Formats: sequence, structure tokens, C-alpha cells
Amino acid sequence: MPPMSLYLSEEHFERRRRRRIGDLLVALACCLWLGVSGWVFFRDMPEEIFDNHTSKTMQDRMKSCEGSFQKRYDCKQALLLSGERWGFAVAIDRLMLMCAPPLAGWIVWSVLRRRQD
Repeated sequence: MPPMSLYLSEEHFERRRRRRIGDLLVALACCLWLGVSGWVFFRDMPEEIFDNHTSKTMQDRMKSCEGSFQKRYDCKQALLLSGERWGFAVAIDRLMLMCAPPLAGWIVWSVLRRRQD
């Protein structure tokens, strides 16, 4: 049976220490990115995203709808739906820009860790 010193060598502990420090640094960088980018991306959301049928800007847009009741209704409905779709697309886009870099960084770090082992 080999001596215990082969299993608990200085090199083994140094490698584990470097891995742990790397894990902490990558996790800290990811959390920092999420915090800063979340603040930057979501603090200045365009007002159109939150527009509904009672908002002043939407009321002004709806005044341009003319014609019969059905045409006005269809026009107003199209305005509301386009605003909702646009707002959803902007929110998803910002969410992806916020989450993709930390996710990619963590994946790259995990691959590099496995390659060293």
C-alpha cells in the first residue's frame, strides 16, 4: 500500500487552493456583472413598455384612430398589442445581455478546470 504522503501531497493542496480561489473570483465577477448590468439595463426602461390604455401617451396615440367603431377598436387593439410585444422583446433582450456573459464565463471556467484535472 502506498504511503499517505502520495495522496496528500503539497501539489494536490496547492491545486485545490488555486481552483477554490478561481471559483470564488469567477463567482464574484459573475455576481458583480449581474448586479451592475441589472442596474444599468433596468433602471432606464422606456416608458412605452409600461404603457397601457390609461396612460397619457397611449391615449394620444389612440386619438389618431378614426373610422367606424370596429375600425377604431382594431386600431387601438393593434396599438396596445404592438406596445406589449415591443416591451416584451426589449425586456428579454436586456435579460439576455445581462445573463449571457456570466453564464459563458462560468462555462469557460468549468471547462478550464476540468482540463487541468
